[in-house]
Amino acid sequence: MSAERLETIIPPFSFTLDGALVTIYEIPKSELISGDKWYHVYLDIEWRGKRSRRFTLDVKGWEDLLRKLLVEISKFKLMVLMGVEV
Repeated sequence: MSAERLETIIPPFSFTLDGALVTIYEIPKSELISGDKWYHVYLDIEWRGKRSRRFTLDVKGWEDLLRKLLVEISKFKLMVLMGVEV
């Protein structure tokens, strides 16, 4: 998938990353005055039968989304392993 073309994804869209199921629900695009494009990705994570709440990641492109998702998945896995109710 192209790093510049997050708007080509037709939600809902699910994929597996680092053993967790990621579901993307919406990807609105914003353009700053400087001309930079940002995407507000609404998604949730599921791992070991636990699903996170829906949350937003603000990203510049596909690589930025994957990098930030790996951080969020790690935090979610840690919460599940520690027994935090999600």
